[in-house]
Amino acid sequence: MDSQLSTLGIDEVTLHHDLLIELGKVEMALEQIQPDQDVSDQDTPATAQFQLLEGRRAKLNAMLSRLAA
Repeated sequence: MDSQLSTLGIDEVTLHHDLLIELGKVEMALEQIQPDQDVSDQDTPATAQFQLLEGRRAKLNAMLSRLAA
């Protein structure tokens, strides 16, 4: 992956830093809109947003793990 990043002109340290910042933002947003246990199975805007953010967090974690490999 390092050779792919260097051909694009992306510094691996900068990318890692940016991913960590984005992950922190997503986690803070998740803490603020975490749906109630009783409402989590319903289709509410908060639940939909929570699910989107959960997916985003999973993608960011996957990108970080690939970057570390």
